[in-house]
Amino acid sequence: MSRPFLSGSVADVCFDLVATASEYGDEQGLADAVEQRVRSHGIVPERIGNSIVARTGGPGSAIVLVGHLDTVPNWAGGVAERTDQRIVGRGASDMKGGVAVMLRLLERMIDAPQPVAFIFYDREEGPNSDNGIHRVLADSTVLDPKPKLAVVLEPTAGTIHAGAVGSFNARVVFRGKSAHSARPWEGDNAISLALAEALARFAQREPVPVEVDGLLYHDVVTVTMLNAGIAHNVLPDRVELSVNVRIAPGRSAEAAQAEVVALAGPEAELTWLDTALPAEPRLSDPIVSDFVTRTGLPVFPKQAWTDVATLQEWGVPAFNYGPGEPSQAHQPGEWVEIAMLEECERVLAEELGAP
Repeated sequence: MSRPFLSGSVADVCFDLVATASEYGDEQGLADAVEQRVRSHGIVPERIGNSIVARTGGPGSAIVLVGHLDTVPNWAGGVAERTDQRIVGRGASDMKGGVAVMLRLLERMIDAPQPVAFIFYDREEGPNSDNGIHRVLADSTVLDPKPKLAVVLEPTAGTIHAGAVGSFNARVVFRGKSAHSARPWEGDNAISLALAEALARFAQREPVPVEVDGLLYHDVVTVTMLNAGIAHNVLPDRVELSVNVRIAPGRSAEAAQAEVVALAGPEAELTWLDTALPAEPRLSDPIVSDFVTRTGLPVFPKQAWTDVATLQEWGVPAFNYGPGEPSQAHQPGEWVEIAMLEECERVLAEELGAP
């Protein structure tokens, strides 16, 4: 007899998750499956859009485990595979491995006294303004009283990643005047305007190391996309750059945005598209420091943005700890080590007092 979907070992559950497509904005099928699996344990979850919130254990403030269901688009020809050592497929590392650990722990914590909440949420891989966690934190009654600690199971290679760098996205536009490419003196090439000074300034802007609580983060400004031109024989009258900014904990949004305005220069039209603030490490919080001490896990800075920032803004201490290599996120051939899935489940089960 075949096993029920999303049951079995943590590797079994991870394979099922990876085999179920759930690209950003198309999470309903996987959310339905997760809800059904939660209900199969006799737990009545909250359904908030395509996010699922559940709770086990007794009354009081819970520890909450957090994982997003969505992935970035799959690579061409990508399918779920299982070897003796790895689960391969889109989302294996980011972050269906973490979600698999959560589903295993939910099953193991059903009869345990420690209150534990679980947030399986949608729409993380897009603009922060559309992130499903915001609706969950605003509308959930399962999360009342407010949790005392949040563990976000993003890929950290089995270490603790404290805090998070902020992430801002800007559209930077340079305008010229269109003309026939045979007579460029009749126009004003917008590409030349952008390349002459602004792109050089962005390219020369080196990452800036920033130490916070003994952890080394980096402020980064990167041009990630460039779009210009309509034909081979037409001078472009418009160039659009996409600029991504990562700021270390403690740096203000205003300072970071002012720097980008200066780098773009007075000729540019600049629009901020999306902002997600950084998160402090909070390693001195007793509940966080106790976890670090008991587990003996190494601690590193999170040189990326995660919903640790959202949860801390909500008022809950949080850190990243999960299976998967961060370098595998969003990559063709993405994988997670089965041994790391098992180790992450073991560590969290021990911390939560799972049978």
